[in-house]
Amino acid sequence: MSDQSRLFLAAVLMLGVLLISWFVTGQGSNQQPDDVTMTAQQTEQIVPRVDEVDETEEEITVDSIKIIASEETPDYYERIVTVIIPGEESGETLVVVELSTNGGSVESWKLQGYEDHTDQDLEKMVDLAGRPWLVSRTQESRPICFNYSGPDTVFAGEQGTEVTFVSGESKKTYTFVKGFYGFTLEKIELDVTSTIEPGSIPVTEMQTTDKGYFTASWYTNSHKKENSEKIEGFEPTGNVAWIASSNKFFTIILMPETMGRADGYVAPGEGGSPLIALDDNKITVYAGPKAYNKLKELGRSTTDMIDFGWPIIRWIGKLIFFFLTSALSFVSNWGVRIIVLAFTLKIILSPLTTKSYVSMQKMQKIQPAMQEIQKKYAKDPKQQQKEMQKLYKEKGVNPIGGCLPMLLQMPVFFAMYRVLANMVELRGAGFILWINDLSRPEILMHFQTKILGIEGIGLMAVILGITMFLQQKLTGSSSAGAAAQQQKMMMYMMPIFMTFLFMRFASGLTLYWLIFNILTLVHQELIKKKLTADQADGTAK
Repeated sequence: MSDQSRLFLAAVLMLGVLLISWFVTGQGSNQQPDDVTMTAQQTEQIVPRVDEVDETEEEITVDSIKIIASEETPDYYERIVTVIIPGEESGETLVVVELSTNGGSVESWKLQGYEDHTDQDLEKMVDLAGRPWLVSRTQESRPICFNYSGPDTVFAGEQGTEVTFVSGESKKTYTFVKGFYGFTLEKIELDVTSTIEPGSIPVTEMQTTDKGYFTASWYTNSHKKENSEKIEGFEPTGNVAWIASSNKFFTIILMPETMGRADGYVAPGEGGSPLIALDDNKITVYAGPKAYNKLKELGRSTTDMIDFGWPIIRWIGKLIFFFLTSALSFVSNWGVRIIVLAFTLKIILSPLTTKSYVSMQKMQKIQPAMQEIQKKYAKDPKQQQKEMQKLYKEKGVNPIGGCLPMLLQMPVFFAMYRVLANMVELRGAGFILWINDLSRPEILMHFQTKILGIEGIGLMAVILGITMFLQQKLTGSSSAGAAAQQQKMMMYMMPIFMTFLFMRFASGLTLYWLIFNILTLVHQELIKKKLTADQADGTAK
């Protein structure tokens, strides 16, 4: 393999991994925001949301709950029931739910630990009921008018708390349990199909341009996923263990309970999250963050929703994830966890870095001899190749020694990208100063409008580009002629290109690459000094 070929391979490996991840995954803690706790007095002040009504409807207020008398059903009054789902910690609230007797639907599902649009000062919680879901309808497609005889506000207990809606012989029972982002739903004398309407899950991040931000996924014999915009119509999925509608960080999952599997369906999201449906009279519903540990508690391979990358690197991604979330759980700051991870991986991968750098230095030393051979046998490529191989053998040089260690590190780097880009634990998790959300790009100086898709200048990305330039300059050139010119051009172009990319990546990922690059720069300088010292005392090989 010629020097030019090795240079090209090295560039393709570095650029290819980033470009492939960029286009395949789309452009682009648990330190959560401070828990929003609710006392009994605070819950009394909650005024649940109700749909707009026309002027012919009468409004009545009972115990802070708005009740509506519809003109179509003058003897019927809609009631809104507020359900508070406490967390495991004392004083913690997971979800504030609003259920309506009109259709027996979920009208609001506010996650109290997650701010909506974390980069905006909206002070609102993520609401996974952008549109009402699990609406029970008559044969004429009108919401069924249920009656409810319980209190207006209920708290989910450890043994389960039921909210039951009744209409004639039909019954719809929700059971909520403390500490669970969901409930079980049992229906009697009602349509077996439970539906999450299209557009139910809202956009929860500002300025998102991710392809595939909304997806439908389900599990038959394996996990399957489809971007919302690619679903063509109302499509059956076959018998599923579960089916889900999701955005990047949050999901609603339907799981059958009367049988191991049930028929599922998906439909386009009309510009938002896709429709999903499941045929079963009793189901479990999870509506919360796509957090690995929460999904693991559900079982049925729901953790496959967490994208750790392609199968060949998935196990590496899981190891990285568990190290961050378990081994480093005693560290409260997620930015510090990422820095510790960078140090740990640098130590593990240092033998590969050493071999790569030493190989490049050896190649530089034999450049004069290589140039002589190239000139001497310019008209005899076969003999030139033989002489090159002979030179490599005499000097103990592996012509691919500089590329192979880099190739071996690529799966780790790609797994790191997948983990840090998709961890809901990093959403809203701050590091220091202006870096207040490790799931979003770090921006020190904001633009008024986007420039080439960039919202502003990030300091870490600029420093990262500088370290890459210094790293390549320190490595030096192991080529001659045209290859040397190309390598020199890459020394300037690659840092600029990488800086541009990392302006758009999550700041958690940028932080990792920056720390790792700085450590690599220091490591290379130490190797260079050692090689110089060995040469001076005659111990260098």
